[in-house]
Amino acid sequence: MKRFFTLFAAMCLVVALNAQNVDYQLLGFVDNGDQPSLIEELRIGMNEDLTVNLAIVNNGPDELASGDSLKCTISVNGLSLAQGGYSYAQLSQYELLTVGSAWVAQLGLFNASVMDAYPQYFGNEFDLCITLSNNIATDSDPSNNTSCIRVYRGDVGVEDFVSDVIKVYPNPATDVINVANAEGAQISVFDMSGRRICFVERASANESIDASAIAKGMYIVRIVDGKNNITTKKVSVVR
Repeated sequence: MKRFFTLFAAMCLVVALNAQNVDYQLLGFVDNGDQPSLIEELRIGMNEDLTVNLAIVNNGPDELASGDSLKCTISVNGLSLAQGGYSYAQLSQYELLTVGSAWVAQLGLFNASVMDAYPQYFGNEFDLCITLSNNIATDSDPSNNTSCIRVYRGDVGVEDFVSDVIKVYPNPATDVINVANAEGAQISVFDMSGRRICFVERASANESIDASAIAKGMYIVRIVDGKNNITTKKVSVVR
C-alpha cells in the first residue's frame, strides 16, 4: 500500500510539473499571400479540399512542457465535427514553444467528397470555427482561443472587391504596419473599443505606420481613398 501511495504521489508530481500556465492565442485565419493577412471569409471551388491557415501566437507566461500538445476542435455551423492538432515535436519544429513567437499553421480539414456527402453540414456556404486547447497545460486566457470564418463553395457570393488591391502587412505585426496600394488615401487605425490611435492624412503608395508603441492586441485599419471608397482590414499586434 505504501509503495502504491509513493507511485501515485510521483505521478501527481509529474502532472504538476507539466501543468504550465500558457496562453496560445488564435489570431484568426490568414490568406496564402507573400505577406499573409487576416481574412474573414474563404472561397473555394466545389472540387477543392478545405485547408485553412491559422495565425497562432504564444503569449506565455510559461513555455509548454514536454509531452504536452495543442489541440484544435473544428466546428461547422455550431456542430463539433472533428479534432486535429500539433504535437510537442511539431510545435518545437515550428518554434512555437518560445513565449512571444508567432506561427502561421496549415491545417487540412475536409476533402471535397466528404463535404459533398454531407450537404446538411456544409452546403454552399457555412461558418467554420476552430478552438485551441492544451492537453495538460492550464490556459490563462481561454477567451482568445476561438476564431470563425465564413466559407463559400463554388460561385456563391463571388464578387470582385476593390479592397483586395490594398494590402495590410505583416499580420501579425510587431514594430510596423505597412499599407500597400493606398496612395493619397486617409488611413486610420482603431482599437477594438473604437478609439482611433493612429491617423495618416495622405498616404504614400507604400505607407509604413510605427507600431512599436502600440499595445499587443487586435486592431482595425480603415482606408478611405479619394473617391470615398472604404476598405477595412484587421491586423494583430504581437510582442
